[in-house]
Amino acid sequence: MGVVKLLPEYGLVYEVETGKVVPESGNMVKYSMDPVNAALDKLDKYADDLMNSLAPTGNFLESFPHREKSLYYAGIFTNMFYGFIFGLLVAFLVVILRFMGLI
Repeated sequence: MGVVKLLPEYGLVYEVETGKVVPESGNMVKYSMDPVNAALDKLDKYADDLMNSLAPTGNFLESFPHREKSLYYAGIFTNMFYGFIFGLLVAFLVVILRFMGLI
């Protein structure tokens, strides 16, 4: 049965299943939340790492030091490469159309 401690100094708890405020009984089992909190802290680090991956200047959790702007430079060179390829394709299309006499 799940309970929520309302007033520990008076021994009052809220029973989740019945929806009543009752005195605390002696047969309650108390759980330690330390393993859960440790797992949540680990997930919080991974969530922060995921948010850092959205910014090109952030560093990653498992990366080597001084690699903060690696995604920024990779994005610049990738866009330059694709722009060069697209420009060559357009130039080739223009040359072919002029050769055929359509332009």
